This record gives sequence, C-alpha cells and structure tokens, in this order.
Amino acid sequence: MNIKKEARRFFSKIDWFILLLCTGLVILGTVLLLGISQAHYARLLKIGSLNSQIIAAVLGIVSALIIANIDYRAIANKWKIYVPLSYMFLFATFLFGVATPERPDAKRWFIIPGINMSVQPSEFLKLAFILSFAYHAHKTQEKFNHPLNILLLCVHAVIPVALVQYQGDSGTALMFALIFLTMIFMAGLKWVYLLAAAVSIPTAIPIVWNFVLSNMQKRRILSLIGRSEADALGDYYQQSRAALAITSGGRTGNGLFYDAHTYVPEIHNDFIFAFIGDALGIIGCLAVTAVILMINVKILINCAAAQDKQGQIICAGVFAMIFFQSIVNIAMCLSLLPVIGNSLPFVSSGGSSVLANYLGIGLVLSVYKHTNRRRVVENFLPNKGGYLQ
Repeated sequence: MNIKKEARRFFSKIDWFILLLCTGLVILGTVLLLGISQAHYARLLKIGSLNSQIIAAVLGIVSALIIANIDYRAIANKWKIYVPLSYMFLFATFLFGVATPERPDAKRWFIIPGINMSVQPSEFLKLAFILSFAYHAHKTQEKFNHPLNILLLCVHAVIPVALVQYQGDSGTALMFALIFLTMIFMAGLKWVYLLAAAVSIPTAIPIVWNFVLSNMQKRRILSLIGRSEADALGDYYQQSRAALAITSGGRTGNGLFYDAHTYVPEIHNDFIFAFIGDALGIIGCLAVTAVILMINVKILINCAAAQDKQGQIICAGVFAMIFFQSIVNIAMCLSLLPVIGNSLPFVSSGGSSVLANYLGIGLVLSVYKHTNRRRVVENFLPNKGGYLQ
C-alpha cells in the first residue's frame, strides 16, 4: 500500500477553512478556561476540566477527519445502530446519572470511572437525531407533505424533546426543537403547515407555561422581565453579574490573567461570553461572534451545494445545532433571554459538547467531500439550473 498516496487521499477535499475556524475557537476557549482557573474561580475549574477539554478537542478533530472520509449516506443508513445506542445511554442517566449541586434533580451526566471525566449523552443524541431525521425525511420525499408523513416526522422529533425536557434540561430540549424546525423546513415543508403552527402559538403558550416549565424557569422569565433590584440578588443574579462583567471590560478588556475579574456563577460554562467581555472587551466579543457567524455561513454554503437533499438536510441540522445554541447563549449573557443552560459551542467548558460539535462538523465535511465540485459551480451559475435562477 502506498502510504503517501493514501494519506493524500485521506486529507484531500477537506473543508479546512471551517475546521480551522472551529479549532481556533477551541484554542481560544482553552486559553479562556486557563485564565478563569488562574483567577479567583480556581475552585470552579480544576486542571482536570482543562485536560478533558483538550482531550475532547483532539478526539474531535481526529473524528471529524475520519467522518469526512465516510460517505454521509452510508452513515445515515446505519441508524438502526446509533439511534438505539443513543437512547439507551440517555435512558441510563435516569438510573445512574449524576447531577450538579445547583440542579440535583437534573441527572444529565455519566462519570467515566478511573479518569473522573463526565459524559452528557444528550449531546450525542443530537447527532443521532440529525442523521436519522435526515434519513427519514429523504426516504419520504415523494410523499413528504402528506399529513400522515408530517405527523410521523413530528413524532420523530417529539420523542427526544420530551425525554430531554423530562430529564430537566430545557436548554437542550429547546435546541432539539429548533433543529427539527430547521431540518423539516429544509426538507421542503409547505408553508401551510408553518402558517398553522404560527396560528397555534397563542394556544401553546399557556400550555407550556402551566404544564412544561418548572417554577424555577418561570421565575427566571419573570425576573428577566422585571429586572428589579431585588431580582438582581435572586433569579436575575447570574445575568446581572454577566452584564457587569461585560461592561467592566470596556473596549479592549482587562486581560486574560487579570486578578480581579467580576464574579459570575458558571462563568466557565454557560456564561463564558461574559468572561470574554471582561477579559477581551467588546472587541473580543465581536471577534468571537464573527468567527461563529463565519462557521455558520460556511455550513450554509456547503448545504446549498450538497449532492442531494439528504446532504442538505444534514447540513441544515448541524447549522441549527451550532447557530441557535450560540444565539441563545449570547442572548442569555446579554439578558435578552432567560437562563436556560446552553453553552457556547467550541468555547465553553464541556468535553461532551466540544466532541459532539466536532462530530457534527465532521458530517458537514463529509457532505462537502462527497459533493461533485463541478455541480457546486453549476449550482451558483445563473441559467444553469442553479440556485440563482
């Protein structure tokens, strides 16, 4: 076997631009976590967290490159393997999972014995859902908008949303719902269904408020609306501290290893954007936002140029997974949305999130690599049957 030739084939036709952008965010995130650990947050973030972040990033990059070299259609066709496994691990958290001191009722993680690293199964269920839903939607294209098929697709989405919500993870449940809406729209959902869904929103709001949201979630929403001085010491405390941290950084920030960073609970995870503002200033916040935007734009470009509908739906799912989680996280730190527990992709502390996001990028790389480049050019030329007609 010609090793040099095989290596050239393995690394050829890789969308290095998007992979480098993601890796740049991970490197920045690791440096930010180091800055947090050196400040008065040392008790929140131990060296083990940094190690797990680095290990997850390395595994993620290698996995993304491997997935890129496997046809995405072949991966999607194996849904009978990865879907049951994903649900099995999710169900196991109800029996053997661990929770955080802040949320003792939400058992979302497993601890890997011996190395003291945690795994969050719902992060990997997102990928199983994206692949299986894309396969489902693609296989039913001929009768896609038939009411019975739309009902079955909705059931396909409701199952993970309901299970994750029951687990106590509203942030991830919301992400599943947004991924589903993006993918079903990309698959070709008729506007009449979207209109019907929009009309039903006023009816759904009181149902969600009374039967879905917990008392803590209701308080967070109300405190965000009120934002009184009392709330700043209660349910609005995290967001009030995040606003203070962001504004304290000014234009260029106080520096990564400043010894008096503003204290914000969960600053290494859900509120790391506040630390970016504190350490790197508004310029740092804008730069990170710009990189995240470039990643998502590149995913959409690959989506538009995909070889088939299945590839487009997969790219749309990965786009939704990264884009909406980023938007919700940043909006949460800016007090535009209530706290629902969403990390910032590739930046926040969390090995499961980093690895799952890289696996999602691997699927996008696979769509890119297994797309006919000549067809890509034709798709963007006028009068050639492309998208600009």
